[in-house]
Amino acid sequence: MLKRAFPRLFTISLQKNFFISQMRDWHEGSWVWYLIWSRTLYEREHSDVSRLKQCIEQIKPNRDMEDAVIWKSSGSLYYPAKSIGVKIIESHAPTLPKHIINLVWQKLITPRAQMSVWLASLEKLKTGDFHVEKGIIDSQMASCPFCNLETESNSHILFTCRFSWSVMKMLEWWSLSSVLHNRCTNFSIEWFGLLKSRKGRNLWGLIFGCVIWSLWYERNKIGF
Repeated sequence: MLKRAFPRLFTISLQKNFFISQMRDWHEGSWVWYLIWSRTLYEREHSDVSRLKQCIEQIKPNRDMEDAVIWKSSGSLYYPAKSIGVKIIESHAPTLPKHIINLVWQKLITPRAQMSVWLASLEKLKTGDFHVEKGIIDSQMASCPFCNLETESNSHILFTCRFSWSVMKMLEWWSLSSVLHNRCTNFSIEWFGLLKSRKGRNLWGLIFGCVIWSLWYERNKIGF
């Protein structure tokens, strides 16, 4: 870590024995670092030395413990490759609660429908409001292709548009009625909550995924 942070100092030290790091005894219960330089430092090097000292002073050896390498992300003595992959994904990709993920990635739902529900749950469908925000189109061109009354957004195109909601009225086929949310994550939770038992859960999820995908498919047919 120190070598990556201070490549110039380490390169000189290896080639010309620029400095020698000596670790003295414990002083009043604390570990003391000593840096002995073989020549007078140049002015430009003082800032690097200050950063080096700040870095190594954070290292506090414990007299009662043996040295060991520990992967902090998991607290393991071994390096688990999977954990670094998870960290990278978490830092660059938006995530959803686990129960939402389980609802989206059901085996019976086709991959196209899964992707549509996934993007809708993340509010990442490329709707009119998205294109306006990115400066791709004017706000006058961002109206809903179904009703042409409001600006197209994730929630509107799938749930609050009068055309989309007329499709969602299929609930009446099963003599069900409910006030549902207009965001995909909350809507999906309430959708599955309409089932009185776990029987038919996969089929119920298939219906939900297919409806979302069909609405998005028809929207794209009109737009393109």
